[in-house]
Amino acid sequence: MVKNYAELEEIAIGGIKAKGWLRDLLKKQKSGLTGHIEVAGYPFDRIGWGRYEVDTTKLNDNPGWWAYEQTAYHLDGLTRLGGLLADKDLKARAAQSFDFVLQNVDTDGYLGPKNLKESSGWNRWPHVVFFRALLAEYEITGDKKILDAMCAHYLEGSQRFDRARDVLNTEIMLRLYLLTGNVRLLEMAKEDFAAYNAQCTDDNCARAQLSRKKAYAHGVTYNEYSKLGALFYVCTGDKSYLAPSVSAYKKIDRYQMLPDGLHCSNEFLLDNDYMQSHETCDVTDYTWALGYLLMATGNGAYADKIERCILNAGIGAIEENFKALQYLSCPNQLILDSTSNHADFLQGDKWMSYRPNPGTECCAGNVNRFFPNYCARMWMKKDDAIAAVFYGASSVTFGKGSGKVTVEEETAYPFEDEIGFTVRAGSPQAFKLLLRLPGWCKGPTVKVNGKKAEYTAKDGFAAIERVWKDGDTIKLTLPAEVEIKRYGEGLYVERGPLLFAYGMYGNRQIDESEKNQTPDFPAYNIYPDKPFNYALLPDQTPVFRRVQGGKNPFAIGETPLQIDVKVRRVPAWKVRTRTVIHPVHNLYTRPWKRETKEGKFTFTPRFPSKKVMERTELGPVETITLVPYGAAKVRVSVFPEARKTK
Repeated sequence: MVKNYAELEEIAIGGIKAKGWLRDLLKKQKSGLTGHIEVAGYPFDRIGWGRYEVDTTKLNDNPGWWAYEQTAYHLDGLTRLGGLLADKDLKARAAQSFDFVLQNVDTDGYLGPKNLKESSGWNRWPHVVFFRALLAEYEITGDKKILDAMCAHYLEGSQRFDRARDVLNTEIMLRLYLLTGNVRLLEMAKEDFAAYNAQCTDDNCARAQLSRKKAYAHGVTYNEYSKLGALFYVCTGDKSYLAPSVSAYKKIDRYQMLPDGLHCSNEFLLDNDYMQSHETCDVTDYTWALGYLLMATGNGAYADKIERCILNAGIGAIEENFKALQYLSCPNQLILDSTSNHADFLQGDKWMSYRPNPGTECCAGNVNRFFPNYCARMWMKKDDAIAAVFYGASSVTFGKGSGKVTVEEETAYPFEDEIGFTVRAGSPQAFKLLLRLPGWCKGPTVKVNGKKAEYTAKDGFAAIERVWKDGDTIKLTLPAEVEIKRYGEGLYVERGPLLFAYGMYGNRQIDESEKNQTPDFPAYNIYPDKPFNYALLPDQTPVFRRVQGGKNPFAIGETPLQIDVKVRRVPAWKVRTRTVIHPVHNLYTRPWKRETKEGKFTFTPRFPSKKVMERTELGPVETITLVPYGAAKVRVSVFPEARKTK
């Protein structure tokens, strides 16, 4: 039997059922982009893993590796969504692609399009994304033929995976090793990973991750590489593998983390200025990577980070009904149209607007993964322990036969502070229940059957070990405080895992010039529909309120949480239009080369600097209402600091 050194392990997708607003959002994915990805255009409307032939009479129908990467992203999200919803239609749609690939195996075991077979470092990368989906299909179906075919793909071919993104195939080799015990897969992965690190000269190698040097790398790429060490540790127990992964994410926190829980990545890791943006792909890749560190270490702090990113940066980058997304998203974003991208990279383009395809296909595919991944990892296990990792209404079933147990979770978290659990078991069962105690919570309480529970706390989890009976109840209370925190020269407001923003629905106009849209899936140009230029008074006690919410707690006007804060208007903070800009010409050159671009460009403005604020006449004290960041598509979440009135 394979020794697994992880402190926590995933539960097969079929064992977890999401309820409440979590399930509602999953269902929105089905009726939204995940279920209708063809509205995003090429390659989703004609290229994919369900057929390899292409129609060369159509524009762009000569797919390179990237087209299969993007369609595999969508397939992964589609597969997990089908498993979580137990949806026959979604499962059948995903199975068409899997069946086609498994029925068209090359003589040496190779799976996939022929034009990806020979690789100099990139062509085999899309297989990593596709194989994640195929492994999810294995979790759902238990079909051992899937594992046999995947193992043959690696073991019977002659391809090495030691250059560029091809090395990321080691993630799949290691997961197959854990499932099959085939040591050849582990040895192949170790050899390829060592060879890659020996020749790598950029910030994606282990020695760079271990250094204190600020990383300059493509955001998605950095996350994909930085998780590998954690997975190698899970398979070997060798902490020299784990250390670079841990260090890589400490550097992200130090140099590039933004207030909404995701690092800057437009498209490269730059800095943590509040006007930096992040690629929506990184919502998925950052949280997927941290999931491996969570499992490897058992440290609940990684779960805190994942939760913060999903509930803020992730949901904040998608339209309320999952019918549009941003490519680049920002803590402060007021102008969201076809020319409003204020990031240096492709400045003046549509990448910050909400539309089915906001300028690049990778995010239109990858956006479908982050929330199913989150729900599928809500519960984890280890030996006789079951762990509640991310809180939300759900149930988990584990064990077999007479030892089968279901734990039902009832809560509207993060919109309420109490989480209730009920044990369902045919006979008394001994197991350890782990409950995450978030780092932001200063006074958690745990009760079992109405009485204060004794527990041991370690690495951010409370462990309760006892013989559980059918009907036993657990009540976890996680009181949260409203806090005003500093961020550079600005201030932001948070409560528990939620960042709060001054948000508005905005003046939404359909961009008729966008080809990738339909009447049901419109492309928007969005503008502020009320004043935004407020400075926050630092020394105040914000008023937290619970109100009657609607069906979608992450929509303006429906969220059940509000915070009232005192502010002063800043007349000098205005939206201005430019006619000449100097966007990045070459992403991979630093210092960046620039070109002149003429037109009409209206960007979200920075707030005035501290020096300007000191001499600026501010308006009288007013009260404004903040809402959870995810509900605010047009938003200000980092405010300038207001002076007190005399």
